[in-house]
Amino acid sequence: MTRLYLDHNATSPLRPEARAAMLNAFDVIGNPVSLHSHGRDARKIVEDARDVVAYAMGVCAQDLIFTGCGTESDNTAIHSAYKAGCKRMLIAEMDHPATLNAAQGCGAVVEKIPCNEHGQTNMAWLKNRLETWDVAAGRPFVSVTAANSETGVIQDVATATELTHAAGGLILVDAVQVMGKLPMDYDADYISVSAHKIGGPQGVGALYVSADAPFTSMMLGGGQEKRRRAGTSNVAGIAGFGAAAKVATGMSDLEVIRDSIEAGLTEMEPGIKIFGQGAARLPNTSFFAVPDKASQTLLMGLDLEGVSISTGTACSSGVSKTSRVVNAMGHGDIAPNGAIRMSLGYTNKPADADTFLSAWAKVRRIKANKIEAAE
Repeated sequence: MTRLYLDHNATSPLRPEARAAMLNAFDVIGNPVSLHSHGRDARKIVEDARDVVAYAMGVCAQDLIFTGCGTESDNTAIHSAYKAGCKRMLIAEMDHPATLNAAQGCGAVVEKIPCNEHGQTNMAWLKNRLETWDVAAGRPFVSVTAANSETGVIQDVATATELTHAAGGLILVDAVQVMGKLPMDYDADYISVSAHKIGGPQGVGALYVSADAPFTSMMLGGGQEKRRRAGTSNVAGIAGFGAAAKVATGMSDLEVIRDSIEAGLTEMEPGIKIFGQGAARLPNTSFFAVPDKASQTLLMGLDLEGVSISTGTACSSGVSKTSRVVNAMGHGDIAPNGAIRMSLGYTNKPADADTFLSAWAKVRRIKANKIEAAE
């Protein structure tokens, strides 16, 4: 059986270009902080990749730190802001757990920025909250995910940034799901990204810190990354990140596949709910639920039919309950047992739409336009 992979938002398969760059880097034996020739060879790999990743993010390379993952990048930004006196943090309800849990974990008072029924962060609420900010709470800190990993809904980062800076605050933009899919042009204080979402290796991320944003390292030890993150650099992983960033330049062609699948599902499933469909979304993402079947049951059925898909963000997979994101949009009653996330990537082709819909029909036992839900 040739399996169909539809879980790119969790991790995208390693691109051939990234694999080749990593294999080359494995043969470079120096430590990038060493001053001898071998060390300089390794350092060049790291700095060349930094230039490429920074260019893809639209930021200055000198302000970019390589990390171990997007979660570490988010945690580092929030840790830095808290240490700088941001004791009360505004975290968007549609944010990834990496920001919400980090803010709670560092001891900050957390307020959730609500969203509407489409999953769009409420900018009117944010404006009002910042205009009534109590200076005793310290400098305002706002976290907004550029695009939600489950629904794919794109957030109004420009407005959030403008409001935050007008109030003298700091803003973190988690751009993990946007990199390689949409152009990045953010005026944020912190921006986080991750290699494996664009076909780079797992275990490598990056954090942009603007020149005037506060920073406190979470990794203590040596003087790597200009003393901003201690620890020997993952040279091969960073090389793979750079190679992937160079070729991951957009996914507009995937919107046609996504829309074909959604049209087919809507025809087969009159009661289906596609979340975020009324808002601008990433071209590769669809998040949907049927009212009569648990998402975990559907996932297992599709897996048996050769389709790899998820029930939401990989960080909370395996949990059979209403999605936090679905609840935030006020649709918990529609999908009490979770939803299915389909996320396309560079490996997918137009024919995959028919393959998926055929597998779905088998799992749902669709006959003569009547759904007989699988036992």
